[in-house]
Amino acid sequence: MVKDSVVLPSVDIGRNCRISRAIIDKSCKIPPDTVIGEDIEEDKKRFYVDENGIVLVTPDMLGQHLHTVR
Repeated sequence: MVKDSVVLPSVDIGRNCRISRAIIDKSCKIPPDTVIGEDIEEDKKRFYVDENGIVLVTPDMLGQHLHTVR
């Protein structure tokens, strides 16, 4: 389920995920059973959460280092 969120291109969302009030950056691979946007304190441990409770998720925050500097 994805609710009140922005999902950028090339995002792969696994089965049984619940995503609410989030911005998912391009090329993120969201693992199965991931919950984002329901427990702000838990989200703050892994992601950036703005003052309005919007959760920003990037590949780096998920441990997916897609953008390497050479």
